[in-house]
Amino acid sequence: MLHQYPHPVHIQTQYPAVDLPKNGPQERITCCERILSIIKNEVTWGIFVILCCAFSLIIVWAVNSPVQWQMYKDPVHEQGLMTIIGGIFAIVASCMSLVQIIQHFAHKTHHPSQKRIMKIIGMVPIYAITSWLSLLFFKSAIYMEFVQSCYEAYIIYCFFLLLTKYLGGHRGVEEVILIQERIKLPLPLCCIKVYPSNKWVWYFKIGLLQYSWITPICSGVAVVLNLADVYGNGEWKFSRGYLYITIIINISQSLALYSLIAFYTNTKEELRPFKPLAKFIVIKLIVFFIFWQSVLMSGLAVIHILRNTLCDPTTNTDCNGSTTGFTVEQEKILLSNILICVEMFFFAIAHHWIFSWKPYANGTFKMLMESRYRFMNNKDDPKTNAVVTTTV
Repeated sequence: MLHQYPHPVHIQTQYPAVDLPKNGPQERITCCERILSIIKNEVTWGIFVILCCAFSLIIVWAVNSPVQWQMYKDPVHEQGLMTIIGGIFAIVASCMSLVQIIQHFAHKTHHPSQKRIMKIIGMVPIYAITSWLSLLFFKSAIYMEFVQSCYEAYIIYCFFLLLTKYLGGHRGVEEVILIQERIKLPLPLCCIKVYPSNKWVWYFKIGLLQYSWITPICSGVAVVLNLADVYGNGEWKFSRGYLYITIIINISQSLALYSLIAFYTNTKEELRPFKPLAKFIVIKLIVFFIFWQSVLMSGLAVIHILRNTLCDPTTNTDCNGSTTGFTVEQEKILLSNILICVEMFFFAIAHHWIFSWKPYANGTFKMLMESRYRFMNNKDDPKTNAVVTTTV
């Protein structure tokens, strides 16, 4: 049972000292072993495949001498080229993430936290494959965005659960909050003095999880409005649903991001052994950056940087008799989804280090979390209650 402690009582809730595994003289990695580990690394192979594909495309273009670049500015060649490039990055990134997930399965030492990590790593193939399908089939783009929105909302929930597992579950988060002298709130509420209570754990949860159900609902409404031809993807008009959906999601994302920053600010000392800052940044970039990237594309269309492309049907048979190569909406789909496919390759590389399986394989994270649970259980045991030290 939790107890409210009067200030300025300080309760020791840091992780107790544990003997983390260390490499002894007989376990030191030799130079050959290090080189071998780099060769076996999925990041090395991913970069190698991307470079090979890039050189192959350059060679294919170079042999068409002289290269007539203008002939490729038509719906058939441009979409085909984008699809090939996006497909290469999407497949390589998905394979790299699959290898990382398999490694977590093979070295599963703490199921509750690794289960969430595997779901987070799964963002890369989900985003990459759905974006590639959007490049292949323009009409499927709105439905692929719905899949991405649902999964990213679920990932916010998984990431929050991962942080709570690091802290010892819901009860561990409560203890961390209760020992704070005051709740630290980010800008613009940083000047407000707020004192800790059990309610703040629920405030953080509600602030984060509201995004997990508002986003799928808004995406579902967007699909229905699109079928009714009143959505107007990218059109900033009061008569179109895109404007209202974007505003609602923007408000929901801002609240979720604020709650996540506030939660991290008040628990970062206890989370420090798990290096949460890099995890926080990569989740923030994937979920929130990609949304703003789509909004940016719509803004570029509004100021006419993205516009209808022209295709001369008299000189290019791939125009299919039309003078418009791509509409503004199709240009947005091409540009935003090819960027996502390329970005997922770099996120897969980042996941290799940020959500690595190695701290689980050597038992580091398992020992830290188990020591945390034992520490809390010992506090409830009258025989071992002396472990908790208080200083007035």
